Amino acid sequence: MRALTGLLLLAALAGAAWQFAYWEPRLLPVRVIEVQGELHHHSSELLRKIIGERLKGGILTADLWDLKQAAEDLPWVGAARIRRVWPDQLQVRVEEHRPVARWNGDGLVTAEGLVFRPRSGTIPAGLPTLEGNDQRSAEVVARYLEWRDDLMLAGHLIETLGVDARGAWRLDLVSGPTVELGTANVEQRLRRFINSSAQLEAAGQPKRVDLRYANGFAVKWEQRAHAQAPTKTDRERRPRKRG
Repeated sequence: MRALTGLLLLAALAGAAWQFAYWEPRLLPVRVIEVQGELHHHSSELLRKIIGERLKGGILTADLWDLKQAAEDLPWVGAARIRRVWPDQLQVRVEEHRPVARWNGDGLVTAEGLVFRPRSGTIPAGLPTLEGNDQRSAEVVARYLEWRDDLMLAGHLIETLGVDARGAWRLDLVSGPTVELGTANVEQRLRRFINSSAQLEAAGQPKRVDLRYANGFAVKWEQRAHAQAPTKTDRERRPRKRG
């Protein structure tokens, strides 16, 4: 009898659950999906469509975590928060990613080092390019933000900053030169370049500046600078030892 009673109770609970799942969306449907937040790359209509297609159940049984994941699956959405508003509304607050640079040509990266890859044609123009392994994105961005400010004070803008598989750092500047920093003492080497950049520009147009030396650096000049006589800066900056 106890076993029979238990089975009957389970059957009654299952039936009640089925009835609730069946009637709840019909009696308490979600009629309004309100999208909040500053949107630049996804429209409110698209977000409402995505949430509506993923929605199962009514206001009480809607799976907010699943709906949050649906919103955050959109490439430009960094974070989404969803809450119920009685009696028939879901409120969706969205924050889009704010990229500071392109990443490896096919993606974008935020100031926190988060890499995301939106559809082609949606990458903003005018951003510098950062290059490296995705696992080093936070380090590359941190150095970009620090070096960007230091170089701007010297009159330079970063076009490309990259670190290769060996850990060697390279800068391409908008003004023209490529700056090779190597794998060690990169902060000190960059400071050496910044301190000498005014003298270099006064001597000509540098095409490549190689700072991978213990003392000094090597300069390759643009073609028009080859005809110039060696300057005092050239003689004093002869590299002594490769590092």
